[in-house]
Amino acid sequence: MLVYKQIYLSNIIYFYCQQTANRPSPTYRIQILMFIDYDAFPSFLRRRYFTCPPKREVNTRIFQSELRSSSHARIVAFILLSMIPSLVQAQGTESVLSVPQGWRIENTTYPPPWAKSLPWSGKIELRFPPGFFQTTSNYFWSYPILYKLQGNCITNDAELKHALLEYDAGLYGGKYLRKHIDVTVQPPQPRQRNRVKTLTVKGFDPFTTNKPLTTYLLIQRRYDDVSDMTTILILRSARPINKRDAVWKTLYRFRKDAGF
Repeated sequence: MLVYKQIYLSNIIYFYCQQTANRPSPTYRIQILMFIDYDAFPSFLRRRYFTCPPKREVNTRIFQSELRSSSHARIVAFILLSMIPSLVQAQGTESVLSVPQGWRIENTTYPPPWAKSLPWSGKIELRFPPGFFQTTSNYFWSYPILYKLQGNCITNDAELKHALLEYDAGLYGGKYLRKHIDVTVQPPQPRQRNRVKTLTVKGFDPFTTNKPLTTYLLIQRRYDDVSDMTTILILRSARPINKRDAVWKTLYRFRKDAGF
């Protein structure tokens, strides 16, 4: 059984069922391995040990040409039916954002642990490029964030600003006071398609430099009344927004993943 660094073994679900009939009857063996619940790993462990989430694997082996015994058939049917909830759950938690080669992934619940005061609930997806923590890299502090939130939420600039302020203030871990964070929201032009918002966040880098840092954001939002879900895509970089810039060209590709 594959174990990822032997950490959080309780999050790796292992189910094994084996039935052996008396010879010369055939041997029946059904083995189901599931590596799931990647979200239960703390984010710092995920960033350290995973370049991509372990696949939700369902490996089923039935060693028999046909099932002659009704009792054996019932056992197989029961196991397969028991798998359905897990398969449905896996389908419902699939990632939306792609993972370019060499990028790191973080999928977690919203609000995150450092911003529990935020009133909305759902999940977020983040993708971190190589060089994200390196000041000499063009990709320093450049990454996409996808929000999938329940209900029709973050509908105005005030709520958006509140969400970003609380998120960043908690992320800084007390190294930079909330009152010093400045978020400037520039609404899109009235006739601009997709209602793209541009923002400037004068905040802090708590990871590498421990110094103030200005980042630039492009934000798109939509609400789906059928699923009652709000989708928000944030493209963020320490580089000023420029469609011709190689970093921003890379970030723009995530818009297709999110359906914008």
